[in-house]
Amino acid sequence: IRKVIAAGSLAMALKKAAAELDGKQFDLGLSADPAHKDKPYYIPRERIEQAKKMIVEGRAKGIEFVLPVDFVLQDGRVSASVGPGNQQFDVGPASSALYEKTVSDFIAAHKADMPAAVVFHNGVFGMFEQEKFAEGTKKFIPQLKRMTDAGIKVYVGCGEGGTALEKYGQPNWVTYCFTAGGTVLNALGSEPVPYLVALKMAASS
Repeated sequence: IRKVIAAGSLAMALKKAAAELDGKQFDLGLSADPAHKDKPYYIPRERIEQAKKMIVEGRAKGIEFVLPVDFVLQDGRVSASVGPGNQQFDVGPASSALYEKTVSDFIAAHKADMPAAVVFHNGVFGMFEQEKFAEGTKKFIPQLKRMTDAGIKVYVGCGEGGTALEKYGQPNWVTYCFTAGGTVLNALGSEPVPYLVALKMAASS
């Protein structure tokens, strides 16, 4: 792994963790409010500690974490912070520009790699079901095509990422779009995939 471009809830945990590791503060707003702990967007303290571990281990291995620098809040405002009483629903335009530059730099550094460099894209960048919060996702999908056109192998983990590709791009913009996103993530995380285990057992019997 060379780079991790993060957005959405994962980015919030990483953003908070990176700030604390660097001796700074980042207010997650409602996502860290205990009054919202029954909500799917709530980020408990253990998630922050997990993100810290990811960053520390990643930095030691030379992995770059590219995190959002601005956010679209619940009322449509674009802000460099989230803050008390607020919730982020998308990445802002400065973040999209940062991601595009990151992709450009990655293409320049790895377009001649043999074997080809590999990119795995999973999920979306905000509440893209609502048009006013879809811009971050909409701007990133063409970046997948840029990498594919440069000879980089681009895989999409289906789920919302596959839906976004279908909505804002074309199937041939990527190398392959999986049809079982959660299973792919488990396999990438070295967890046994039950039906593959069963197939292997059947083949050896």
